[in-house]
Amino acid sequence: MSLPRGRIRGFIRRPTPAQVAEIAASEYLTFTPTEAEQYAEVLDGVFAAIDRLDELPVATPRLKHLERDPGWVPTDAEDPFHVFVRRCLVKGAGGGPLAGLTVGVKDNLAVAGVPVTNASRTLSYTPTTDAVVVERLLDAGADVVGKTNLDDFSTSGMGESSWFGPARNAVDPRRSPGGSSGGSGAAVRSGAVDLAIGVDEGGSARIPASFNGVVSIKPTQGLVPSHGLTYMDHTIDGVCPIAGTVDLTARMLDVMSGHSSRDPQWVRGVPEPTSAAATVGEGVAGLRIGIVAEGTHPDLCEPGVLGEFDAACRALVAAGATVERTTIPLWADAWAIQLSLLLHFGWLTVQTDGTGYSHLGEVDVERTHAFGLVRRLEADSFPPFFKTWLVGGRYLHDQYFSTYFAKAANLRRELTAQVDRALGEYDLLVTPTTPQVAPLLLDGAADDATLLARGTTMVANTSVLNLSGHPALAVPSGVDPATGMPTSIQIVAAAWQDALTFRAGKVVEDAVGAMPGTGVAAESMVVSA
Repeated sequence: MSLPRGRIRGFIRRPTPAQVAEIAASEYLTFTPTEAEQYAEVLDGVFAAIDRLDELPVATPRLKHLERDPGWVPTDAEDPFHVFVRRCLVKGAGGGPLAGLTVGVKDNLAVAGVPVTNASRTLSYTPTTDAVVVERLLDAGADVVGKTNLDDFSTSGMGESSWFGPARNAVDPRRSPGGSSGGSGAAVRSGAVDLAIGVDEGGSARIPASFNGVVSIKPTQGLVPSHGLTYMDHTIDGVCPIAGTVDLTARMLDVMSGHSSRDPQWVRGVPEPTSAAATVGEGVAGLRIGIVAEGTHPDLCEPGVLGEFDAACRALVAAGATVERTTIPLWADAWAIQLSLLLHFGWLTVQTDGTGYSHLGEVDVERTHAFGLVRRLEADSFPPFFKTWLVGGRYLHDQYFSTYFAKAANLRRELTAQVDRALGEYDLLVTPTTPQVAPLLLDGAADDATLLARGTTMVANTSVLNLSGHPALAVPSGVDPATGMPTSIQIVAAAWQDALTFRAGKVVEDAVGAMPGTGVAAESMVVSA
């Protein structure tokens, strides 16, 4: 015989009339003492109904892969490029399309039993379930061997703000690995892992791919589940595969993609997993490819980047594609549009304790609780970009009644329509992934003002596709002759045509050659945690 557990204590404490009046004032309501008492009584009944939630059990998925070592924090000798926040080992299935390969998981995604730090000095949290993409990679036979370094709460494109010290570019450790998924990009290029997961909200996986000379794709929005992520906003969060070759990246996307009921993203339809690996070698003969003029302007792009981009375009022509210049008027204004949205998104997501409203997937209640504690007790430890979003978002909300959010939302729709129209004329669009090669890292401690002053031009071509939702593949296009650093081409396709980008990417890769291992001796580096 089974008995209900019953609850001796708990439930929602009821607000006093004084508390009701105070809360009302924060919502621009003026309650008289009598009204405050009336609404306190009303809320007593409302919360009595909500108390029922504490009695209703919700099943959580059981872990499928149980061989887990939560690991350790590596030493500088063990991790010369500072690509890991933590080394660990979660064994995947015995077989599968990724069997025998190792994967690093950006440390803002859940791996059960391993702390999530967000590369922040704030409270870390240990999840009890795997993110959907982590579970899928384990199902496919990959082993998770570490949590990769990132910018503090993913709030920079430079890779410099990690509380644990920045990851180092695997080609030249004096330079930026890109942000915010810098540890993931550098881990792949250095050979520390075969595969890595990045997260991209404005270019944060494609920028590290570009700076380190590896491959990544920001998939069509909603194709890859974002469950288990430290969210920014469900309409721009993108969970991305990163690997050393086009083929491996395609195989990784095939495993990670497809619908999950645990996914918080909402899309029109149920996306099927891709089969990009099967068509990687089909080439580009007969395809029409448009060079986006606004993304290739000499005032934006470094000469070496443009030179290698032109060479990549010539390789596509030699493979049978027609390549022409086209124009997308709002392309150059994408960052201004996204910056307005980010201020509002960042502020709104924090108000929900990191979960986000309009959430249709599985919510980790303990994670929401942990974020709520951090938000209320440790906000002074947030990174400067995060603080800017919170203050700026609140200011625009309070003083301008969210009208700049509304304007940006409408401009986002127009930008998306412009990209769609261009992709109605062309099969693919191309730009340099980043207008510059990896810049030098700061060489010492920096205050908030210094960090905030660092440029954001690296997102000029990437942020467009986070707004529009189109798939965008970053592939090495060559090496800048002036610096010896990698350059990268970005290949964009219509929504749900992710596989088509890999066909062009493979042509470029065959012409350029996959980037070799770094060859930089660890003992030649000077790095500090």
